[in-house]
Amino acid sequence: MTRQARALLGAFAWGGVLALAAAPSLIAWAEAAPVPKAPLRVASLNLTADEILVDILPAGRLIAVTRWADDPSTSNVAGRVPEGTFRFPKADLERLVALAPDLVVVSEYTDADFLRLLERSGRLAGEHEAALRDLARRLEGASRPRVLYWANPHTAGAGTAIGALIEAAGAENVGRTLGLKGIVPLGSERAFVADPDIVLLGRWPGALEALKADPLLSQLRAVRGGRIVEIPTALLVTLSHHSAEACRYLAAALHPDLVAPGAEAHPRP
Repeated sequence: MTRQARALLGAFAWGGVLALAAAPSLIAWAEAAPVPKAPLRVASLNLTADEILVDILPAGRLIAVTRWADDPSTSNVAGRVPEGTFRFPKADLERLVALAPDLVVVSEYTDADFLRLLERSGRLAGEHEAALRDLARRLEGASRPRVLYWANPHTAGAGTAIGALIEAAGAENVGRTLGLKGIVPLGSERAFVADPDIVLLGRWPGALEALKADPLLSQLRAVRGGRIVEIPTALLVTLSHHSAEACRYLAAALHPDLVAPGAEAHPRP
């Protein structure tokens, strides 16, 4: 389970600097409540904040500063920011998301459109976390079928988004159990010996037909028994907040007695 999302709990100013508490990766809407604990991952998008945060935070908690922090002609902390701390050349929402801060410090004159995107992203992060927590609660204690992802001839091992999807949906990833890492080829013979309970396919042209036409894989118990799950390709490969929808989609197919398909899901081809 990823870090739980938190609502924005306050804003304060240091001479033109706004500090905004965020959801696990991004800012969310403010609530009139005290901050529950000190933020552990702080990102700064303002030189003034760079200087203050370098002085008041342990090095490991400051995860990003502006590139100006290293310029001795403008910065009072040049040479004091650890090499591993990210330097922002400009406000970059995508990079900010990837850094997953729980506090973002911006200028009061930061572009309004950027802040609106930041706010919207925080809402999505919170909704994503809530959906995954709900799914984990529903699947607690459930048996975990052995699922093999098949993309002729590749499968998903450890360290893959598809493998994480399988596990979050309440199943065992056969590729990982076989000791595989990444998206790698898997011979039909080895797949047959693995004898999965369910075969997972992306819903793209010819995928199901190819599985059923394979002389060996067509004889898998799962295939002969019709225990094949096809998932829309857009959900299978997503790395965005839609991954929560993908988890629910797969969990509903694997555990229909515990998880109903998400009513909010858009119709998928």
